[in-house]
Amino acid sequence: MLHKMKKLVALALLSILAVAAPGKGEEKMDNTIYLAGGCFWGVEYMMQLVPGVTQAVSGYANGTLDAPTYGQVIRGDTGHRETVRVTYDPGKVKLEDLLTLYFSAVDPTLVNQQGNDIGTQYQAGIYYTDAKSGEIVRAAAEMEKLRHASFHIEIGPLKNFWDAEEYHQEYLEKNPSGYCHVSPAAFDRAKNLGQEKPLEEAVYQTITPEDARRMKRENHSVIYLDVRTKEEYDLGHLPDAVHLHVDGLERDAAARLPKKNDVILVYSKADKSSLAAAKILVKLGYTDVYDLGSMDYWPYDIQK
Repeated sequence: MLHKMKKLVALALLSILAVAAPGKGEEKMDNTIYLAGGCFWGVEYMMQLVPGVTQAVSGYANGTLDAPTYGQVIRGDTGHRETVRVTYDPGKVKLEDLLTLYFSAVDPTLVNQQGNDIGTQYQAGIYYTDAKSGEIVRAAAEMEKLRHASFHIEIGPLKNFWDAEEYHQEYLEKNPSGYCHVSPAAFDRAKNLGQEKPLEEAVYQTITPEDARRMKRENHSVIYLDVRTKEEYDLGHLPDAVHLHVDGLERDAAARLPKKNDVILVYSKADKSSLAAAKILVKLGYTDVYDLGSMDYWPYDIQK
């Protein structure tokens, strides 16, 4: 009798474990995030290239009109954002990495614009549907803000989403020569997302204004660091540059530049000051620092 009861208990436990544990053939639940980054063609294509992304669908998010058409959205009075619904396998790609890729491809200093596209439908934004994703998105946005002079990306819960017309889906695959504000460098980063090998050793490097501007255009998360006085910075600085005076760099870098593997392009009023600042950052362990030299050598636009 006792032996029979033990056998029944063992069978019951096995049944419970069989229900609780997913079988080998069962699919794990994918996660979803909604990304608005200007024209959705390029953002959709970029996300489709990421290993671990299972679907990217172009659509219209957070507007006041149900099931809008493209013609209605481009009028600019419905509040919809051109948005991509990104479905991904969290076991293969992290939301943090998707956000890093997104931030590299979107200019956060612009309002209702990305690239040559202007209008309310092109406002950048990140919209989430669950609390955990919301926490990750807000933390990533706070980190990204430190890299820019201003930050205008909308952050908030998804209110609604409607699939765009079929001709918008996979547009750049159907039309490889179509216009896209997302740089080819971002597409390359997408293909290798999660596989990048960070620099292990901090070294001093120099960079020309031409290469610096190209690097910033290809990756909006690259940091222009102005180490002049605040008064000099206010009179005019490189577009999207953040300010941190050279005298306080060693003390304040950890709080203002928290990621040691960020790409940082340092400039000042005089070559020796940018050299000193770059070497301080290298000494502190920042692995991807470039000395841009004196602002006097900058031949491009200046922001005030």
